[in-house]
Amino acid sequence: MSDQPVAVVGAGIVGVCCALWLQQSGRKVILFDGAEPGSGTSSGNACTIANYGCVPVNNPAIPRQLPSLLFSSDSPLSIDLLHAAAHPGWVISFLKHCRASEVSRIISALGSLLRQTHDGLDPLVTAAGADDLFKQNGCLYVYATKAAYDAATPYNQARAENGVHFETLDNAEIRDLEPQLQMDFHRGLLFSNARQTVNPQTLVQRLFQHFIASAGQFRQAKVVETAADGEWIKLTDGEKISVSKVVIAAGAFSRQLKNAGTARLPLQTERGYHVQFAGYESMLSRPVGWAEAGLYATPMDRGLRFAGTVEIAGLNRPVNQRSLNYLRKRARQMMAIDQPPSQTWLGFRPTLPDSLPVIGHHQHSPNLIYAFGHQHIGLTLAGITGKLVSEIVSGVPTCVDIDPFSPHRFSS
Repeated sequence: MSDQPVAVVGAGIVGVCCALWLQQSGRKVILFDGAEPGSGTSSGNACTIANYGCVPVNNPAIPRQLPSLLFSSDSPLSIDLLHAAAHPGWVISFLKHCRASEVSRIISALGSLLRQTHDGLDPLVTAAGADDLFKQNGCLYVYATKAAYDAATPYNQARAENGVHFETLDNAEIRDLEPQLQMDFHRGLLFSNARQTVNPQTLVQRLFQHFIASAGQFRQAKVVETAADGEWIKLTDGEKISVSKVVIAAGAFSRQLKNAGTARLPLQTERGYHVQFAGYESMLSRPVGWAEAGLYATPMDRGLRFAGTVEIAGLNRPVNQRSLNYLRKRARQMMAIDQPPSQTWLGFRPTLPDSLPVIGHHQHSPNLIYAFGHQHIGLTLAGITGKLVSEIVSGVPTCVDIDPFSPHRFSS
């Protein structure tokens, strides 16, 4: 084992979990990020540990539904057409992965990771003394119309085939669980084994503090370049630091590292939003995901958060007020909240066209390891991703077959 430390680039939930698992395997680790740990995309998610989330955004119905999704004011999807025109290959690849056979393959691959959710995350949470940041009242996923429920039936059957347990509820049973919902729903699924965190940013900070207390190092600095062989990294001020390996867990920003090989990967930015209402957290007892609306309403320690929407656009585009207005409209419809939110937020989900993360090493350098592209389920998959990264670095068999997540899958 080299005396040089392993560099982990990115201090969101995935990067911090990678650092902790590497640390537990006996490695010296330096964590790098230009911002405070957990202050980026990890802070603004829907707070759910969605071990049921094996159904991807890709769907055979999307190609024919795309016009209505794009141009309806009630759509949770928006696409910057100039951005899409500049990246036609990504759009075409995404649509190819909407074929039924591809969706089935993606569900199976995600299911293999999600079955290890708790084995990856729980030991880190317990060691960091962060169990108090979790609640387990399950998660409710609801469908307002029979058409939406019927269309989702094959995918819910696929969840069951991948070991996901749920109970199907009618409108009366939904209202018994969440009496303050202001609208009727045709059916709901109750995922009783699902958990939530009451504050994802505090969770990352608690894990990070445990990493530091266990002799981990942190540099609040941006890594701009790596050696092609992964034996050094360079910071914005030109400082070079010798390392044994580099783990790239910088989410949507992972393509920006020079010489890391990430620029050749079809990583795009799926922008997500939330609006949060302080003082309304007691209205729900668990996260409620509204399928057709593409959002979750989640009770947190500081309010009720409505998080969701999908916006395909670049990192540097301004905030899309349409997305924020959409979430506010749904909050009124769903919970009768008719006041300005106490907080609004935009974050950047790292998204690949097949909705699968990249977990594995560079094609020509085993010292460059990738751990990004988790799209909507980074919080859920962070722990198992960190465990897999530590196994890759240690050269031992991985606890999950990582072939479906190989960065080499896009080589052709």
